[in-house]
Amino acid sequence: MRCLLTAPALALLLVPAAAHGAAVQTDRTCYLQTDKTNVTVSGNGYTPGRPYSVLLDGTALTGGLGTMDAGGAMQGAFSPPMLADDELERTFSVQVASDALTAGSNFTVTRLKANFSPSSGDPKKLRVRFTVAGFGLATHNPDVYVHYIAPGGKLKQTVRLGKATGQCGRIAKTAKRRLFPFAAPKLGKWQLQFDTTKTFTKGVTGSKFLFYSVGVCLQPPGARKPSKDAPCPQEAWSLGGGR
Repeated sequence: MRCLLTAPALALLLVPAAAHGAAVQTDRTCYLQTDKTNVTVSGNGYTPGRPYSVLLDGTALTGGLGTMDAGGAMQGAFSPPMLADDELERTFSVQVASDALTAGSNFTVTRLKANFSPSSGDPKKLRVRFTVAGFGLATHNPDVYVHYIAPGGKLKQTVRLGKATGQCGRIAKTAKRRLFPFAAPKLGKWQLQFDTTKTFTKGVTGSKFLFYSVGVCLQPPGARKPSKDAPCPQEAWSLGGGR
């Protein structure tokens, strides 16, 4: 079930501006979803001194009323609605209406995420589709790569998934391909690091580039399933000298 959220009141900061036609823009076209995300909207080209209202997807924002300044302009900020649990991104339309003039623009809110489906099967045969979102937050339409880091921590291979497109840089679904593009992947926990650089650099907290890592546990037939206490039992077994 999706919940319709009302964005909080606009924090208004009037700025002088002059334009021949009404226009509305946001400070970014893409925003990463966080509890601190704010969208700044500004408009110009309206009749000076006239009242206006701000609408999100056609619905008036609570607190989104004001008066155009002497230059026929306005500016304000609001927190966008949170994405539903099953959404990776969502595009919103924001409009400013004043008398008979209405103008608007679109922006997108995204998660930074990567995954693949299906998520279980024989690693020697498993074919999956990869999905990524949010990789255009820093660079428009970037190439996206997945780096395969073996259980011992060494890079095994890097594969280009494709070009992330749209306001936030998304690959909705790749063609089916082998999850592991090489023969006989080693048992244990692999790290698949998704980023926009062909040359691998390990992503850590505080890294200056966008990355997203997914852990993949490879186990022999009959091994116990991963759990909270043993996220990858085969990794613990192999490190304990059982091979």
